[in-house]
Amino acid sequence: MEHIPHLQRAAVVWIFPVGSHQEPKEWPGLAHLTEHMVFSGGQQFRDQQRLMPWVHQQGGRLNATTQQNYTAYYFEVDPADLQQGLLRLKDMLTTPRFATADLLRETAVIDEEYRLYSRSPHALASAALHSQVEHPSAFSEFHIGNAKAFGNDMTALGAALEHFYTQGYALERSQVWIASPLSCQQQYDKVADCFVLPDTPSAIDSQPVSRVVESTPIGWQNWQGEIRLAKQAGLGITQVIEMSRLSDWPTIVELMTDTAPGSLCQVISHQLGYHLSVRVERHYHDNQQIFFTLWFEGADFSEEDAQQSLALWQQWRIAASQLSTPQFDHYRELAQAEALRLPAMDFLREHALGFIFSTSIERELTPKPLQQALSSINHFALLRSRQESAIQAVECQGLCCQFQVSPLVMRGITHDHDAFIFYPQPRVTSRDVLPITGSGCHVPLHYGYEPKGGVSLLLRPAAGAAISDEVRAILTQSLSPVLSLVKHAAGKVILQQVNGNDLLFIRFGQFADLKECIANIIEYWPNELPASSIDGYGSLPLRELLQNVPSLLAEKLDRWMVSFIGPTQHDAEILQGMLSNLPLYWQRFQVDKLPLQQHVVYQASESDSATLVAFIPYPVTSYRSLVVYQQLAGYYESAFYHQLREVEAVGYAVACRQRVYRDRWGLQIILQSSHLSTQQLYERVEEFFQRLTLPEKGLTVLAEVDSESSGDEELDRYLRALLPLETGKQNDNDEDFTLERGHTALIERVKDKQGGWIFIG
Repeated sequence: MEHIPHLQRAAVVWIFPVGSHQEPKEWPGLAHLTEHMVFSGGQQFRDQQRLMPWVHQQGGRLNATTQQNYTAYYFEVDPADLQQGLLRLKDMLTTPRFATADLLRETAVIDEEYRLYSRSPHALASAALHSQVEHPSAFSEFHIGNAKAFGNDMTALGAALEHFYTQGYALERSQVWIASPLSCQQQYDKVADCFVLPDTPSAIDSQPVSRVVESTPIGWQNWQGEIRLAKQAGLGITQVIEMSRLSDWPTIVELMTDTAPGSLCQVISHQLGYHLSVRVERHYHDNQQIFFTLWFEGADFSEEDAQQSLALWQQWRIAASQLSTPQFDHYRELAQAEALRLPAMDFLREHALGFIFSTSIERELTPKPLQQALSSINHFALLRSRQESAIQAVECQGLCCQFQVSPLVMRGITHDHDAFIFYPQPRVTSRDVLPITGSGCHVPLHYGYEPKGGVSLLLRPAAGAAISDEVRAILTQSLSPVLSLVKHAAGKVILQQVNGNDLLFIRFGQFADLKECIANIIEYWPNELPASSIDGYGSLPLRELLQNVPSLLAEKLDRWMVSFIGPTQHDAEILQGMLSNLPLYWQRFQVDKLPLQQHVVYQASESDSATLVAFIPYPVTSYRSLVVYQQLAGYYESAFYHQLREVEAVGYAVACRQRVYRDRWGLQIILQSSHLSTQQLYERVEEFFQRLTLPEKGLTVLAEVDSESSGDEELDRYLRALLPLETGKQNDNDEDFTLERGHTALIERVKDKQGGWIFIG
């Protein structure tokens, strides 16, 4: 139990030390199926009182994951709801009901999930990498599960499920982690009745070790390979690192994914002549080792490129193992800052697994364990992902991959470490500041007065506008050195989607630092940026499609607006002149009030599934109406999932939830099915809303409307002040706006397909 003051919600993580590697070989996917089945509910809480619908109704979040060596269940809610949430989680995990009807449904759902995985570039690359692990052999085996693996004998499958649950879900081997902004005593008072606990809380272990199954050392013969994927080309360097202290892992990730001048990514980019992005994919961990891939994406790597990149990685490892204590502390602080932006349950999950320690139990840390970890890497694999390649299809972990491998001959390591730069540096800059001259292009910069010190800049697509995934990827790769420099210079930078659109937020304590940053942005901005287009979106996997909903709903593309907050108008005029050097189409900074009515239809010839994604704006007429719509959204979320996922078995991807797009509140609907057409999916949505009956006792009364969060309070305040969402507070007298009235209004919007509707089939 942890008191973590920065959290806004209470979170619970329950971990069982059993995963896919512990399932019987004759039942691949059984661990995954068990995770699905326990959500069907326990003996006490059933139907809409089960954990999943209940959390949705409270406006919370929940999830679960089956990994190779553990299974975790987690949720987050308002601290006042902690006890009721924990009672429901305990009920479903300790007294589950494994009914045959639920078993039939969930095996079909997992088969749908398997179909999605079989088309996912990330899943295919992961399967290829796992297929080459020689020991333990469980890594190369099939574990997702599908209809073929589960078979038709539900009696035998049910018996295997019961046995696996009984053996693996032993309470004495599990761990329950609880964290919230409440004190430990307050949390204890809330949850004491959920378990058999002593009268007063006591510290059992100030730094508990996560209970996951320990694996023997992971290994393989060094290899290089090539895989054809329908995604951005790149290179993955896969390895295993020994960790005596898992809390060093975020610091290592921060070091590996740095993109400032002199970083590993930038040195490889300059050596090969590419613009690359970098990310880390963690495949497995226990309390001693981490199996991961370092991905460099944005170029089609040749074999020679891959070998040169591996040589640079080897040089970088040696250089990074010589970090000074101030440098180690700097990257560790950056990693902690990223961790603090995580939602409550994601923060607690990483904390429970040992990757984040709260400030209350941190001890003095030094670079030595990190240096030992970097020197422990002995096995390597190089995987080149290519969009065009004539490769034969092979089976990898039950998935069909176009993949081939050959032995990797390791070259000698040169000891040229001077090419790499680690921060902080005496002066964090890559170049001299550009002359402050304008290009003649007028930039309608919005200025806000900030007397308390500090300067902020917000760059975002203009009202009704957005950018495509291609443009986003190019800008992210091109500007990443500048944005990393911001962090190293004690500034703040956020580049992500917030309130349904991409944005770049930069903040410094001094205007001179911001001015230098803008000069660097101008220098690194692409000379030629392609025009945004949504023509190829029909072939995107669902996850990537959802990331690009803003451009699918946009009235126009590639229009920008900018705002500056600082102490003087003169500073704003300087920035205005500098920004005119960017080759952008500018518009006035304002909230999007343009009508939202978009219908997009794609014919995806190679897909064996149909997809529907919709966004239905609320017809807000008053503050009371917005409160009602948000109450309805929580009810819809659980009822929609129950009806279309659990009763009608439409497919694996089923969601109806509140979101913000185009600066307005609304409902987002997501459906994907392998056996229904897009028209049939729409008919299921329309029928759901027409037939849904609101509960007689009403819904939970909200004191105020919820809001989406960027994970940064300062940016959230900035957006509320500059781009406020419609709340209807100018008309706060509509007390007669009832749940029935709101529901009827949304039924009409679904019937008329108002808002944005995307059909792919």
